[in-house]
Amino acid sequence: MKPGKNKKKVLNIVYILLGVMVVVFFARDVFMYTINGVEELLYPIQSKIYFLGKKAKESTENVINYKELLSENTKLKNTLVEKSLLEEENVKLLEENKRLRDLLQMKDSFTFKFKVGKLSFQQTRELYESFAINLGTVDGIDKNMPVLFNEALIGKVEKVFKDYSIVQMITFQDSVVSATAGENVLGIVKGNRSEELIFEPVSIYEAQLEAGSKVYTSGISDIYPKGLYIGEISEVRKKYENSVEYVLRLPFNVMDMNEIIVLTEVDK
Repeated sequence: MKPGKNKKKVLNIVYILLGVMVVVFFARDVFMYTINGVEELLYPIQSKIYFLGKKAKESTENVINYKELLSENTKLKNTLVEKSLLEEENVKLLEENKRLRDLLQMKDSFTFKFKVGKLSFQQTRELYESFAINLGTVDGIDKNMPVLFNEALIGKVEKVFKDYSIVQMITFQDSVVSATAGENVLGIVKGNRSEELIFEPVSIYEAQLEAGSKVYTSGISDIYPKGLYIGEISEVRKKYENSVEYVLRLPFNVMDMNEIIVLTEVDK
């Protein structure tokens, strides 16, 4: 083989390689340009997908955090409710303990024989008419026995059953109790279906009563013994010319009634 031909062959190979290199170089630029163009076209879609994915992740995390906070909040509320109920129960127990101690002290100073019971039922519409107690015939309770709350007269036993009784209150509309007010002013206390009672003297001309005058049972009765406290006059109302009306209030709130006293034996 001639040296000239070999040299030409080598040069051809070199040219081919250079051509390939040039093609590859430009082809890479075209490819990269195409890729960049595609990426630019896809960028808004990719961005939206990324944003939605991130938002979904944040939403999921928020839901998880919300559930954790809700669970923690519920636990805290339950703890507070339990604590509040416990404190309320303790207060009730302390109040009941005090009332029972007061009743024990009354037993030594009270001149009447009595039984202690509890108010077991009272309808709202009959708040100043009647209520039920958990004492009945098995406890030696009879009709017309006087009933007290905190040493103040509240009514009498109206109906008796085996293990409970119904008490008619002195605040009942038709209730009438013989009483004395102030310096032995004789009269009657009438119910008014409210916490207010009306004291009517036998003689309005002899009565000179003022607010603060205390009212007690007179003993002129087949039911109530003398000296049971009813309340005190809170207001003197003018009815018409030369006539007044004496208003007294119960010395307690009927909503607070719990333990009651039934006088089983009294000296009239």
